[in-house]
Amino acid sequence: MKKVLISGYYGFGNIGDEAILSAMVALLRAEIPGIEITVASSNPRETEERYRIRAIPRSINAIRRAMKTSDLFISGGGGLLQDVTSMQSLVYYCLLLLIARAERVPVMIYGQGVGPVRRFLSKLLVRLAVSGANVITVRDRSSKKILEDIGVRRDIIVTSDPALLLRPMHVSRLDGLQRPIVGLALRDWRGFNLDSIARAADEISSRVGASVAFIPFHPKRDYLVAERIAARMKEHAHIINGIDLPSEVLSVIGEMDALVGMRLHSIIFACLQGTPFFPIAYDSKIEEFLAAIGVSKPISCRDIRAEEIVAGVENLLSLGGGWGYPIEGLRIRAKQNAILAKQLLKERQILGIRFDALEMDEAIGIIEDYIKERTPHLVVTLNAEMMVMAQKDQGFRSVLNEASLLVPDSIGIVWAGKLRTRVPGIDMIDELAKKSVYREYRIFMIGSKEGVAEKAAAELTRRYPGLKIIGARSGYFSKEDEAQLVEEIREASPDILFVGLGMGKQEKWIAQYLDFLGVPVCLGVGGSFDVIAGEVKRAPIWIRHAGLEWLYRFIQQPTRLKRMLALPKFVYMVVRERGLM
Repeated sequence: MKKVLISGYYGFGNIGDEAILSAMVALLRAEIPGIEITVASSNPRETEERYRIRAIPRSINAIRRAMKTSDLFISGGGGLLQDVTSMQSLVYYCLLLLIARAERVPVMIYGQGVGPVRRFLSKLLVRLAVSGANVITVRDRSSKKILEDIGVRRDIIVTSDPALLLRPMHVSRLDGLQRPIVGLALRDWRGFNLDSIARAADEISSRVGASVAFIPFHPKRDYLVAERIAARMKEHAHIINGIDLPSEVLSVIGEMDALVGMRLHSIIFACLQGTPFFPIAYDSKIEEFLAAIGVSKPISCRDIRAEEIVAGVENLLSLGGGWGYPIEGLRIRAKQNAILAKQLLKERQILGIRFDALEMDEAIGIIEDYIKERTPHLVVTLNAEMMVMAQKDQGFRSVLNEASLLVPDSIGIVWAGKLRTRVPGIDMIDELAKKSVYREYRIFMIGSKEGVAEKAAAELTRRYPGLKIIGARSGYFSKEDEAQLVEEIREASPDILFVGLGMGKQEKWIAQYLDFLGVPVCLGVGGSFDVIAGEVKRAPIWIRHAGLEWLYRFIQQPTRLKRMLALPKFVYMVVRERGLM
């Protein structure tokens, strides 16, 4: 079961942010069956009840503890990375990203709107925090440009707001109101003229005979704004209160005949429901969204004229409701956020090489599926040295990129991929041998010097009585012997072929003969036969758990120095690729 931890502005009652969370949870569950979602919330109990997920407090310590058992940390949705409303919140969200990197948890920036980021310190902090993310998706092109301008040198994917995938839950709060009903979703902002809005609302009510209804998207803040405007009005205005779920607010907006929208998500809701709207912009994110759907430029909240709003609403009402806004493309891009999260949980990409983020049981399960398919597959136990080699050897790089399964064998790959554990090739041999006894899989072994493969086969058979090893051959053979060996393997028709010809050579050899051999699973195992046969002593368990098996092998075999130098080179390449140098 994959565990995902989500952080954002959740539990504060903001309908826009709750809409993002609601849509994220629903889509992640649809894309990743069995996923376990934990959300950092200002009101954990309420969040748990609403979305049927686990919730924790927003404290740094609580989130850090949750990170230790998480497979993915999502910094999710909304405008979290900006220093206009609060420098403190920017520091908080950036700090979480940096902690996730320190805890070696994969990180995704999930459909966020970024900016404005105005202060020099803010730009530096955002660049440092975001550059460590594995996947970065933003909801508009402006956000991408902001990140690029402050120096984030990573792939930044423009998707769209997750809330575009929200579905309505039918509820009515408009009973008794005379039609047409005009909704106002407003917020307080610098330069926002409440008197002009009050005059516009009065004229809409008197001239058109419409009912005016305020929709607070952030109850603690927007309700006060609505009350202040209503107090300035001569006509009666209705303030909708007590709607907790974003899906209910979406339904209410769908019942309205027109909307005057200042909140971004009120405009998104109007688009989803086909409700005609008149936009007021207080932030560039409004203009970005409107441009994406081909709507003309909105009026600025600092330049509001009552006549302009009244004329705009009258025009909307004269055209009727049920508008079809062009948002399907945006909805498709919103789905891409969850698809990328799913991919990140399953695989990583480092230095241009894709590999699978799996633990042993998951890898074995996939290999068993390959055996059922009866089609040939190359399985690679990937290490840092291979990654370095692939940067110079294009042929080897192609072999890795075309392999069916690449599992993280070394501590270097675990570090770079921010994984919790590695899948050593020698342990995979053991696991497959166990499975083979009761599944009756047939195994063929090639590798190492004369007699070692046979000795390793005998040891495996001793460990697992009933194991069917139908062939064991030395890895030293001439060109003439090679043709005969390949034919022998083909005729024997094993289910699993272990090849220990040494790193690089074994993968190329398998790739060369893969289709001809027709073996469902061909696995490169390096020097594992020597260890199984007792020719080379394996590191004690505590050294393996400490991730120092490479050092133990070097002490045993100092001639491996040249190979060991690949590790610091690999670290340098990864750090440089991530733009941290």
